[in-house]
Amino acid sequence: MWLLAGIGLAVTLDLPGKYAFASPSAETARKCMRYSYLVYPYKRPGSVRGSGDRQTYFRECMAKDGNVPEPPPPNG
Repeated sequence: MWLLAGIGLAVTLDLPGKYAFASPSAETARKCMRYSYLVYPYKRPGSVRGSGDRQTYFRECMAKDGNVPEPPPPNG
């Protein structure tokens, strides 16, 4: 019984080291934030209904570690 508990403990303690991932860098966060504002420009609060599109775009960009195509520059 102790042997089985010891094996279970060893496996449990070993898992985080194998599956630990590095978090995105600050550079990636700045890039994703810039891109999200290019795709979904700022609009004055109250002028349009709120939308989570910009935040969704930012999260997807961060999940892809910033490997998204650069959006076209805004018109105007």
